[in-house]
Order: sequence, then C-alpha cells, then structure tokens
Amino acid sequence: MIPTTEARDLLSFRCCCSVRNPEPVVFPDSDATAAFSFLRLTTYSSEMYTSMASVVEIRSLRPNPVTKPEPSQFGFLCFFPPPVKRRARERRRRGGRGGMVTSSVVNTYPLSNYTFGTKEPKMEKDTSVADRLARMKVNYMKEGMRTSVEGILLVQEHNHPHILLLQIGNTFCKLPGGRLKPGENEIEGLKRKLCSKLAANSPSFQPNWQIGECVATWWRPNFETVMYPYCPPHITKPKECKKLFLVHLSEREYFAVPKNLKLLAVPLFELYDNVQRYGPVISTIPQQLSRFQFNMVTS
Repeated sequence: MIPTTEARDLLSFRCCCSVRNPEPVVFPDSDATAAFSFLRLTTYSSEMYTSMASVVEIRSLRPNPVTKPEPSQFGFLCFFPPPVKRRARERRRRGGRGGMVTSSVVNTYPLSNYTFGTKEPKMEKDTSVADRLARMKVNYMKEGMRTSVEGILLVQEHNHPHILLLQIGNTFCKLPGGRLKPGENEIEGLKRKLCSKLAANSPSFQPNWQIGECVATWWRPNFETVMYPYCPPHITKPKECKKLFLVHLSEREYFAVPKNLKLLAVPLFELYDNVQRYGPVISTIPQQLSRFQFNMVTS
C-alpha cells in the first residue's frame, strides 16, 4: 500500500503491459482512488494474468524544493505467473493431456453416415441382477470400490440428437462401457471398453474414439441396484463409482455390434424423465447435455 503522502502527490499513473494498456493512463490530480481502482481491475483481469510480468509505475510531478525532481519517486514491480491456464485450455481443446477433448459444441452427424456390422457374441457374466450384485460383493472384498465408465455416443436423426444404446434381450438398455481394471486410466479404460463393445476385430476398422468431458458421476452406496448422483454423507465406503463421458464421433465410422446385442438410436425426448423404461442414469442424460450446443451436421 502506498503511504498517504505519496498518494496525495499522485498526478499520473502508468501501467505497462505486454497485452493491454501500452500507453500511459493519466488521472486527474489527487484522484488516487480512481488510480488504485484501475490498478486492481487491471491486475486481476484475465488478460493481465496471461502476461509474464507487469510494471506499474506511480509518478509524482510535484517538484521537490530541495532536490531535483526524480523521474519516479515510488514504484513497484508486479510479477504474474506464466500463462498456464491458457496453455492448458489450448491443450484440452486439441485433445491433450490424457486424450480428453473438451468443447461446448458437439458435432452430431446423421445416423446414415455410420456403417453397422456384427461380430461374435459378448456373453454377460451374470444371468440375473442378484448374481451381478453377488459378484460385485466378491470383487469388492478383493479390489475395493468398483470403478466403471460409460460413453455417451451421439448421432442425429430428423435434426434431433439421438444416443446409441445397447439393448440386451427385449427390455434392458445400457450405455457402452464397463468396469475399469485396478489402477487403469479412465480415458484409456473407456476406449478399451468401447472397442470391446463396438469395434471390429480388424485393426483397420478401429473407430477414432475422442473422449470428451465427464458429464455425470453416479454412486452406489450399497450392494443394491439404487444409485445416486452424489455420495450420501453417511456412506464412507461406497461400493461403486460410475462416470459418464461424452464421446465425440467422427463423421463416418464402422461399428461392429455383438450378435446377442442390439444397437439402438434413441432420441433425447424419448429418454427425458423416462425412469421406468431406462432407469435414473440414462433418463437424466438430456439434462446433463443441456449445457452443450449441438451442431447438426448434414451430409
């Protein structure tokens, strides 16, 4: 803080920055309040944050009766950190760290752009819900909390977003994904699960999975079918954590669906609030995607 005597002598104020305000900013005599308000505003601006350093110089033009007027009677140097935020933002936009792509705009391509084939069946490990919960309990005793990831794959039909769901039997639908291995990265694990569910066996037909943001996290507090979009405060050891990631599809891809499964394109208006048909996780996806802007790309 500048002493009061120095503040009274304030006549001109100059803020030199590599990004903005290259010219001196002059305030009226004794208007110290405006100068310091400008200083605080400039210091905490986003553009100033991205600069390496900024020199703020306070000059007093009132002559000293004893000595010659010095060019600067008070000054200080403000150092700012390197533009880490900007570099991180650019890296994420390009699909940087961890292979994740973040964008508020989602390109959705017509369903007719994609080719669908079949491959060998992927048999379920459990024949009933009770068997699945029992196996989950056994794995929990060995490995701890179960961590699973699922992908939200979007296409468009009739100028409306549709989500690709895998149907087992006649009624049960789920998102493509599955359980991660202990210590496995979420992005790489989701790519592995997507290849297992929807990729062809030939290496030349592997889809280009571009994993986007995590749009939802669900918790299973007990060995039951009930899951919550939060961990209840009285639960110290949840049994499962499930994360849903947005997957940006390329304009054209080839998907190979196991013969015992069906791949459905379900519109958002069909999923919305349809808990009885799709369950709480899938039926709330339209709300989770409401913050994104859909770019309907036509052929």
